Formats: sequence, structure tokens, C-alpha cells
Amino acid sequence: MEVYTNEQDQVDAIKRFFANNGVALVVGLVIGVGGVFGWNYWQSHKSNVLQESAAKYEVVNTQLRSGSAEGIQAAQKFAAETNDVYSAMTGLELAQVFADKGDLAGAEKALTDALAKAKTVDMQDVINLRLARIQLALGNADAALASVAKIQGKSWQATAQDVRGDALLQKGDKSGAKAAYTQGLESEGSQSLRGILTLKLNNVSNS
Repeated sequence: MEVYTNEQDQVDAIKRFFANNGVALVVGLVIGVGGVFGWNYWQSHKSNVLQESAAKYEVVNTQLRSGSAEGIQAAQKFAAETNDVYSAMTGLELAQVFADKGDLAGAEKALTDALAKAKTVDMQDVINLRLARIQLALGNADAALASVAKIQGKSWQATAQDVRGDALLQKGDKSGAKAAYTQGLESEGSQSLRGILTLKLNNVSNS
């Protein structure tokens, strides 16, 4: 079941950034920070842990892409036992697998767990946006509205308003949906998203 649209390229870019640069960023911090030996030792320790996590993530992600029950279990175990960005990224991957299988409750749990592990605002925004889409698909408009309300990044506002409008429309609030779609059009968004928002706005205005 496809409930994710528009933001996929940005999501993939974020995941690639952490997969390719996450360890380097921490190592750079260790190298750049002088001071007490204990501090350097702790930073080095965190770097090693993150490096190990990155390697495990690659293995688990390959298993998960197979779609097997074993791959899903391995990913769930890794996500539960890891407390860093790779856990959050695994949660995103798990949610996609569950959504594709039509298991929206499983996708919601994977995203909720991932949100607790997300370390950056941008990652939190991605997860909240996808969580809102899942909650909307489950018919829980109030939960979807609560999730999109947590999205902070300016670049996500057009998509957030798109989902917000859908949630309000699901609740029967046509005027609220119209305002959300209008606000989405006034925010930064892709040409395709603007087309979708325009279509939705016209449909609400004419209904």
C-alpha cells in the first residue's frame, strides 16, 4: 500500500547523508576536540560504536530488502537494540515494508519507535510526516494532526499542510482543509505538490 509521496527523494537524501557521513562527522569531532583525555576517550568510544552500528545497518538493511520474515525480525531487533540515527533509519525502512504489505498498524509502531531514536530535527520531521500519513490511512485524523503539528522544518511545510488538509477533510472540516491547502500553496513546495494542492483546493471549494 503506497501512502508515501513527494518527499521520498528528500528522505533518501537524508538517509544517504547519515549512511555516508555519520561516522565521519563524529570522527571529525573527536579529532577537532582537544582537552581532557577522558573527553577524547569518550568521543572515540562513541565513534567506534557508531561505526559498528553503521556496518550492522548495512547488513540488516540488505536483509530487510529481501522482504523475508527473517529480514524483518533482524531489522526489528537491530532497531530495538540500537539508539542512534541508524535505528531511526531502520524504523523508516521497516515502516515502508509494513505499509507495502498493508500492515499499517505495524508501520505506525515502527515509526513511533523510530521517532524516539531520531537525533535531528530533520529526521524527526521526516518520521512525523510519514507517521501522519499512516495515521490518516488508519482513519485517525486527530493523531495525524498532532503529528504534523510537530513538523518544524520550513522545507516540509507544504507537504505538512497537504496532510493536515486531508486530516481536516476526513473530520468533515472543509473550511479548515481549504485553509490548509491554501497555506500549503503559499509555502515552498515542488511543482508536482503544488499541482496536487491546487486540485484538492479546487475540489473542496466546489463541494
